[in-house]
Amino acid sequence: MSRNRTASNVLELKGAFKHDPMRARVDAATGRPIGPCPVDGPITYEIAWDYLISCSPAGVLDERDRPFLEVAARLFTEMRNNFEGMHPARLGRLEMMLSKLGMTPVDSSRVKADSTQKKNTFADD
Repeated sequence: MSRNRTASNVLELKGAFKHDPMRARVDAATGRPIGPCPVDGPITYEIAWDYLISCSPAGVLDERDRPFLEVAARLFTEMRNNFEGMHPARLGRLEMMLSKLGMTPVDSSRVKADSTQKKNTFADD
C-alpha cells in the first residue's frame, strides 16, 4: 500500500521546495468558504447537478465528465432525499464518483485546474 500524500503546507515547512522548487504544486481549490449547513430536505436532480458543478473548481469539469456527473448527481439526490434508507454500497459508489470528479479532499490535491484556454494556431479565425 502506498503512502498518503503529504500536504503542500507540510512540505513547505520542511523546506522541500527550497531544495526542489518544481515540487511545489498548486492545489485546485475553489477559494470559497465551506458555507452554512445545507438545508435538510428533499432536492431535485437538477439542484444536485447544479450544486455539484458549483462545488467543482473552475476548469476541472469537461464534457467528457458528464456521465460521471450524471451518476453522482443521481446518487447525491438519493442521499439527500433518503439518507437512512440508502444502501451503504450506493454511498460508496457516490464517494467513488465524487473522487473521479476530483471532489474529495484527497483527490482535489491531485487536480490541476487550468482555466486558461490555449489558442489553436491552426484554427480559422
